[in-house]
Amino acid sequence: MTVEVLPNPVFEGSEKRLEVDFHLPTDGSAPDNGLRALARAHLDELMTLAHCCIVSSRSNAAFDAYVLSESSLFVYPAKWILKTCGTTRLLQSVPRLLELASTLGMAPSRVKFSRATYLFAEQQHFPHTSFDDEVEFLDDQFCGPIGAPGKAHVLGDPDEGLQWHKYVAGRVDGAPAPTFNLEICMTDLGEAAARQFFRTEDFVSASATTRDTGILGLKPRADIDDYVFEPCGYSMNGIDGTGLITIHITPEKGFSYASVEVSGSAADVGDADALLAAAIRIFNPGMASMALSVDRADAAPAFGALESLPTGYTCPHASVKRLECGGSVTYYNVQSDAAAAAAAAKRGGVASADSPRSLLHHVASFLSSAASGGLSGMVMDRNGYYSSHSSDMDATTSDGSGSAGTVVDSSEGDYAESESQQGVARWYDYDTTQAQAELSSFPSPCAWHYQVLRTVHECAVIRSVHKLCGVGRAAYLKACTGFAPYKRYKRPS
Repeated sequence: MTVEVLPNPVFEGSEKRLEVDFHLPTDGSAPDNGLRALARAHLDELMTLAHCCIVSSRSNAAFDAYVLSESSLFVYPAKWILKTCGTTRLLQSVPRLLELASTLGMAPSRVKFSRATYLFAEQQHFPHTSFDDEVEFLDDQFCGPIGAPGKAHVLGDPDEGLQWHKYVAGRVDGAPAPTFNLEICMTDLGEAAARQFFRTEDFVSASATTRDTGILGLKPRADIDDYVFEPCGYSMNGIDGTGLITIHITPEKGFSYASVEVSGSAADVGDADALLAAAIRIFNPGMASMALSVDRADAAPAFGALESLPTGYTCPHASVKRLECGGSVTYYNVQSDAAAAAAAAKRGGVASADSPRSLLHHVASFLSSAASGGLSGMVMDRNGYYSSHSSDMDATTSDGSGSAGTVVDSSEGDYAESESQQGVARWYDYDTTQAQAELSSFPSPCAWHYQVLRTVHECAVIRSVHKLCGVGRAAYLKACTGFAPYKRYKRPS
């Protein structure tokens, strides 16, 4: 008798993360504890809509933290953070969330949505079927109460690891203390590291797993709420004052994934270099990515700059983006030397022997320059190709009719940074073949890029700074992926 061998199911580790800031009235029309006044039945209802459930919880004077069957929920008086993995429908909980907040006399003032690339995108359910769908859904829900559509960005090089998808709409009232956020996503975990998150005969307890793996050392003072799933998987929330740490692990071979997030004040987040190095030691991933964001870049202009990388790892790509909410996000792709060598062999070349210090130095220099208001975005790869854009992205047209349109900083396409005030725009596709043909007629890549920007994007005020003259055409086109002039552009009709 032949026994049918069924395929091994996979699990989507990459999380979706929604953060909504609400206006909390001080005139007594809303409860003093704001969103924390929501009944447990309401929280369960919202989690059901998102296709997950609450497993356990911790609370302190500042906020409530919930471990979910798929990731975590954090509820502050005026902030809601929901992070879910797998095939959950996180955004489907948003309409009901806004209804419940309204019953408390609270309305949203800012929303941020972010995620890494889905590992199994074909398994996702609407509206998580694409970033286009997610952005459209978010605009439908928040454009009315916030008063304007959001801005969407995709950072990172798909050839060098996961990309980072970011959506932001609105601003927080007043000038609150800045919130810092650091998220590390890791794939291809080391086998020995991943084995620690299985419930084998050696399993003792979740707290023992947290201690023995070194996770406890990432936030030693935090009140930890941890859980090891059956037969494998791990989730943890830690709360410490106004700061949080949350970790989620999918250890199965073939689609192993781990994420580490810390959020709060600058002191809550701590040393980004040290946290990355510690996470790498615990999980020994083949590839990792790190997003560092702050919602008030003026308060911490250097946040996002790394001083060093863990031993045995290199950084093939980095991106920086200043956000319309006043903040910034810096994104790094990181690879182990073994993964970098394997990727280079697959491309038919050899791994770069260059020190990653040059790339880290340029990121730090850019953040320093951006603090003066001169630049809004940068993309850099392992070869030192550098591209940056002025902050005057929403220049007024000569007739004063509104936004002149902007470069789409996404390798996936359809995400514009500004809309025509008339709400009417048309797309211009500038494909790679056409770009390569035009390149041959110009004396240098820089001259070609400038001319393309003038031709395709004639109303925009954009400067491009490149250290590229003399490089090969193909290399230049590759280097410009993040801000490629043959990507899609948008301008008013």
